[in-house]
Amino acid sequence: MLTKINKYRRIQRIIPGIEVIDGAGVRLRRYIGSPYLNYLDPFLLLDEFKSDNPEDYIAGFPPHPHRGFQTLTYMVWGSFEHKDSTGSTGRLNSGELQWMNAGSGVIHSEIPLMKEGLLWGYQLWLNSPAREKMSDPFYHNFKAIELNENDVKINLLSGIFNGTEQRNWAYYHFLYLDIRLVEGIDFEYEIPGDVNSFCLVSEGQIKFPDGAKVNQHHLAVLDDGNLIKFTALKNSVVLLGCAKPLNEPVARWGPFVMNTAEEIYQAIEDYQKGHLVKKRAVDI
Repeated sequence: MLTKINKYRRIQRIIPGIEVIDGAGVRLRRYIGSPYLNYLDPFLLLDEFKSDNPEDYIAGFPPHPHRGFQTLTYMVWGSFEHKDSTGSTGRLNSGELQWMNAGSGVIHSEIPLMKEGLLWGYQLWLNSPAREKMSDPFYHNFKAIELNENDVKINLLSGIFNGTEQRNWAYYHFLYLDIRLVEGIDFEYEIPGDVNSFCLVSEGQIKFPDGAKVNQHHLAVLDDGNLIKFTALKNSVVLLGCAKPLNEPVARWGPFVMNTAEEIYQAIEDYQKGHLVKKRAVDI
């Protein structure tokens, strides 16, 4: 009988969040999709927007196209309205998420519904496998599942955590958690050994079992292993993502993510000729 050997994941790289301006002037921090970390298979992009200055977010993201991947927008605090070119609309409020499959093509806008106060959220881009890049577009709004586990507050955003399941519309194993810890509290969880994983420290500071630390506004790319454990050195907010890599070629240009340059050229041509949107995005 084989004895299971547990291994804690260690920090492979620490990535600083870089301040960028996107959309129509939205200030945000980019952790994945930056010069420091272009891609962490299957994570294409990870942005955090957090400001109580309306000038940093009020203009939002006017109509823009996507093809070949999925977006997962998590609104920690505030409200956004989503509209697409086919007439579909949706509102995203505090504690809610929107999962969108761009598939064969969507053109949409994301505009804040608030004129003042704190706006805080994240947008994660998930790559789609080649067989699904031209799938029918869809979107779905849903609420984070609030959990309390051993003095740790967790918002379950996707996947299964300790027997509680949040719907996962990705095409592979994907666990996504918003973790809140007070100083001195540990978080520990077993994950599959074949996933890529990251920890983003939005607030506070955490320490891994080997003593390595991750400071606020930094993302840690983790190595292999089946256990993730860290301790809060201060009151901390940590975003944890784990997903099975696709191991497929990636061709990307702006809002289009395909497998070959030829597919990117086709997406650009379709958009320029008004043929990008082939089917109405449905709310599932």
